[in-house]
Amino acid sequence: MDAQDDVCRLRGKGVSVDAIKAVLFEPVGCLAEFRADEFDQASAELFAAAAEPAASGSQAYWRMLGLLAPRYGALSKTEQERLVGFELQAAEHADLYPDVRTALAELKQMGVAAWIVSSLSRAAVARFIERFSLADLLSGVIAREDAQGVMDAPLRHAIAQAKLEAARLMVLVETAQAIAVANPLRLNTMLMINDYDEGRVLAERSPAGGLVSLAELPDALRLIEQRAGLTAQPRLPQQPFELFDPT
Repeated sequence: MDAQDDVCRLRGKGVSVDAIKAVLFEPVGCLAEFRADEFDQASAELFAAAAEPAASGSQAYWRMLGLLAPRYGALSKTEQERLVGFELQAAEHADLYPDVRTALAELKQMGVAAWIVSSLSRAAVARFIERFSLADLLSGVIAREDAQGVMDAPLRHAIAQAKLEAARLMVLVETAQAIAVANPLRLNTMLMINDYDEGRVLAERSPAGGLVSLAELPDALRLIEQRAGLTAQPRLPQQPFELFDPT
């Protein structure tokens, strides 16, 4: 069974999506490649967790968030500062995906708001935006301090700030944890596929669609706009993780 089979099954009952007015991006894994080192170090130093071998940066990040969530608000000032320090290092070493600026600029031209919505600290998010000169392409930024929490808290805060129904919002996801956080909020989840084999597995969790490059996102949103309120009929995808039949 290959990735096309996964997507064909994913679309077996058709996909119904409202026109999207805003897209929510988590920088880690969806806008840039982050290494695991700093997140593993934070997990070990602050939460006494051993590093997991072969974990990607995204997996290490979401593992750290899972450890942080029950202790959020209980960290000492020193621990908070140490965590922010690790995240700032992570932002300094992140590699922006090459199609990010082009895709965000195209979304802006389409009138689709792009928000960074992250469980990273405000300082780390700000450094990420500054380092890659993204400020002029964004409609809003939410970090964990704004949401007073991590995991689902930033997404809930974003829904309130955007003043839109969840059906009008799309969130990019890259891990099983990100999908699990977004699905109960009834957001449209778009799978960012950075690893082909992992993408096949995550397709089983029924995201609205999948992308192998952010360059595909504007066209996917145009198709959604064209088919808003309609159900896409099932058919064999023409390429892996294709969202809708463009014909």
